[in-house]
Amino acid sequence: MNGENILTIDQLVMAFPAFGEKTIRWWIYNGARNGFEACLIRIGSRIYIDRERFIMWVEKHRPVADVAESTE
Repeated sequence: MNGENILTIDQLVMAFPAFGEKTIRWWIYNGARNGFEACLIRIGSRIYIDRERFIMWVEKHRPVADVAESTE
């Protein structure tokens, strides 16, 4: 982990506009049930998100794994 991968909630929303702030906060609140806690870094009352772990967490929610491209 490096400092460039640590984002605030606002920075995460700006980096991934498909996900709104309310959605991110819901994921944080329910992190123990949905696995989102693995993405979080808590320092005092501040919450940060590890960008790499967030991407991995989103990828886990794909219904089907990536399919290799056919070479025709």
